[in-house]
Amino acid sequence: MRLPACCEAEANPGGRDMRREEVYAQLAKVSDPELDQPLTELGFIGGVELDGSAVTVRFRLPTFWCAANFAFMMAADIRERVSELPWVERVDVRLQDHFFEEEINSGVSCGKTFVETFPQLATGDLDELRETFRGKAFLARQERLLRRLLALGWSEDAILALRVGDLLGLPLASEDLALAERYLAIRRERGLGGDVDRPAFVRPDGRPMEPAAFKVDLAHAQRTRLSVEFNAAFCRGMLETRYGERTANAPESPDEVARRRDTRRCAE
Repeated sequence: MRLPACCEAEANPGGRDMRREEVYAQLAKVSDPELDQPLTELGFIGGVELDGSAVTVRFRLPTFWCAANFAFMMAADIRERVSELPWVERVDVRLQDHFFEEEINSGVSCGKTFVETFPQLATGDLDELRETFRGKAFLARQERLLRRLLALGWSEDAILALRVGDLLGLPLASEDLALAERYLAIRRERGLGGDVDRPAFVRPDGRPMEPAAFKVDLAHAQRTRLSVEFNAAFCRGMLETRYGERTANAPESPDEVARRRDTRRCAE
């Protein structure tokens, strides 16, 4: 007699471990909207509990006063991503140690919007804020890839002559190809990556980068990237101070590999 799907994992510890891994794989797709880094790498996931087809995700932030809109976005994204697993019937996101944890946990669990959750405080839904930070993420990912190509000896003209279809065929090391994949992913997300013959490097609104403005555009993107990286380092430090845990054992993202390499080069 075959057990119901909700009971199979309970009867099979290996299946339970597999389901836990599936949950963490989904959580790795959820990023801090400002930092463009997965919550699993930042150390924001406090734990996962499985009870048949129900999943509880514990979620924490660097400070008690982290902005409610950011916290709500991440909690809602956690619920959405984990709910995509076919065996999951219920997802409870438990934001912990936050001044609005009760409101956010209740609102997200009920599928409410930010405005519905905070009718007296919210001035609008979070789409505009999310778009602002995705635009910054686009610039930061692009800048890392551009800087790497320049460091490898590519000229500005040669870089601007590249097409979308060229990027993954470049003779690059695996970590540099990972930067290209990350950049192409956010191009697709923004609806800019469909045509392989389009210029590889464009502004966030899709307009091609012009040779005369290349240095100005690159400098602006660098300031954006440095701001994102500073905030990420600050948040990691605050989280470590608050909970006494390090995230050094988390797998490094392509962006982190590039950051570490650039830091080492500057020190030499």
